[in-house]
Amino acid sequence: MLIRLQNSYSSMNDMVRQQERIANNLANAGTIGYRRDRTFTEVFNERLDAELAPISDRVTTQWADQASGALESTGNPLDIAIVGEGFFVLSDPASGNQRFTRAGRFTLDAEGTLRDPSGMLVEGESGPIQVPPEGGPLEVREDGEIWSGDQVIGKLRLVQFENPLQLRRLDGASFDAGGMDPIDVEQPVLRQGYVEQSNVNPMQEMTDMIAHFRLFESQQKSIQTQDNLLGAVTRDLGTF
Repeated sequence: MLIRLQNSYSSMNDMVRQQERIANNLANAGTIGYRRDRTFTEVFNERLDAELAPISDRVTTQWADQASGALESTGNPLDIAIVGEGFFVLSDPASGNQRFTRAGRFTLDAEGTLRDPSGMLVEGESGPIQVPPEGGPLEVREDGEIWSGDQVIGKLRLVQFENPLQLRRLDGASFDAGGMDPIDVEQPVLRQGYVEQSNVNPMQEMTDMIAHFRLFESQQKSIQTQDNLLGAVTRDLGTF
């Protein structure tokens, strides 16, 4: 019976982790470029324990779902959305470390350098994008070329990965390559004046949260039932 308690306890732990994942997805439902976390549990070596209760070994893998989010028009010339595959390349000006994101909400610093809201440099094919102080309206074309008036000042670098499911999340919408080499996107498709919304479906996440909560409750009741049985057996043994 103690093994049955252990099985229920393990299942409840899994449910808690699932609820934490869902809660994080819901918290980032409004985060630009966010990719929802998903999990897959592989069950193997299924067997019956000494008490004839089912038991198995499980490995749970978590990854970021790379399905595209909806595009939202903002009219801001520094908001840029990716259509299809690809990630913007950001670099830390201090360390040079790179991260990758779909969140194309950018800004210009006092020197005219294109950055993300946290201060990371937005990389072009020839390095960080520098906008001249005097020039015409800023235009980002579909292929990533950036024009200031009638002058090309750079081209945004977009990359993809052989296995994007191995990307490691750093924060809400940015990732580390996890040791993989980025591959330049040959024919990027961009939309100026748009941002990509999170791909979280709040209704689906709420439905999953309720389902996992009910599973948690069922395991909790199972533990309570077995605990009552153990208490009754202990009392009966004490009468002999």
